[in-house]
Amino acid sequence: MLYLALISLSIWAVSLCEASSKVIGYLPNWLYANYPVEKIPYEKYTHLNYAFAVENSPNFLPAFTDDWAIESALPKIIQLAHKANTKVLLSVGGWTGSQMFSPMVTTHEGRKKFIDWNLDFIKKYNTDGVDIDWEYPAKGAAACNKFTPGDSQHLLSLLKELRAALDQKFPKERKLISMAVHVEPFVGKNGPMKNVSAFVPYFDHINIMTYDINGAWASVTGPNAPFKAEPGRPEVYSYTSAIQAWKNAGVPAEKITAGLAFYGRSIKAKVDMSLHKSQYQPSEVGAPKGDSDDAWWSDPYCPKDGAGVSGIWKWSNIRSEGLLKSDLVSTGKGWTRYWDNVSQTPWLFNPSTKIYISYDDPRSLGVKVQHAVCEGLGGVMIWDIHQDNGELIRAVEKIHTLKPNNCPSKNRAPRPQEVSDYDPLAEYDIDALDPSYERFQ
Repeated sequence: MLYLALISLSIWAVSLCEASSKVIGYLPNWLYANYPVEKIPYEKYTHLNYAFAVENSPNFLPAFTDDWAIESALPKIIQLAHKANTKVLLSVGGWTGSQMFSPMVTTHEGRKKFIDWNLDFIKKYNTDGVDIDWEYPAKGAAACNKFTPGDSQHLLSLLKELRAALDQKFPKERKLISMAVHVEPFVGKNGPMKNVSAFVPYFDHINIMTYDINGAWASVTGPNAPFKAEPGRPEVYSYTSAIQAWKNAGVPAEKITAGLAFYGRSIKAKVDMSLHKSQYQPSEVGAPKGDSDDAWWSDPYCPKDGAGVSGIWKWSNIRSEGLLKSDLVSTGKGWTRYWDNVSQTPWLFNPSTKIYISYDDPRSLGVKVQHAVCEGLGGVMIWDIHQDNGELIRAVEKIHTLKPNNCPSKNRAPRPQEVSDYDPLAEYDIDALDPSYERFQ
């Protein structure tokens, strides 16, 4: 009887582990001594995506900018992560690292080179899988990225062959395949594909990049990562619309993780936004300098892309540099904080400099995490973990305990047959998410 009880307990524990929501964090590999591996809060994340190996070489083999840094840091990261039951995946690609994905996936020979390299990497470092960060198949994105109209179909071939190779090479354990994806489904012959169900058996989850929706590349200010899009504005994408788009295209909710931004973007407005109290105002094109870590940068792989500062404000620096005080509402000198009820995000404005900053805080992340629970998602994904001071991840990790009892339209998460009458755009009861949010009103 004791033996059977132990078996039942073991099965229950495994089931609980498999059923728990994912909290996936991207860990940039260019931080070096600025973010010691011992400082990483491994226990807060179920998965870490080590980013990036770049896919920019004509020989189709992923590579690292600094091999010495990988050798010195990655083994320790994997050791500490596995000790905390956290999985580590190598992320290949990125905005500046996806130049050769398109020609690589076009031929069986190219795909085999890529797959064999990843198999060897997993075996050498004992990582838990591959995160394919080719963000814009058939669209290009960065100026030097090659692309063709057939990219998405060739990507499907890569996924099939990679899944088969991983299962054959590592038959005793499931090595994961994930992908970072755009807010719209993969591009086909006639735009975003209406049905991507053919891809679903070959990946474990997709990480939707539900941020960088608005930024200093446009002539109007707007929220970096809106929960909902304001009707009539130039950008129609949002957290809720992206999730729905991928679900409508055939991706099961449990294979979707929705992106959360641990940073803000600054834009220089042309007007005093405090007089209008709207996030959408005329702005200068080109980012102003962001936080104290922001510096002039140019893409070493693509001289076609312009150089400049990013305008990024890490959450940790918004706090440490005094823009927001400990109540997360009071501001430093010159700044005023606003809350937008449509995008469900806060924003800061300084009338003297006309600098606007759109960012996420514990309140806005709480809304997004609750929505992930209501939608029955596999979890959430974060770009990126080093931008936090501990305050944001505390809001995010509540996903493990939240219940679908604060969902709009219904007092529970919708079952699949009810999705058609489920209103993901309805308001959430903010105070019900966490009583501490009352201080923001």
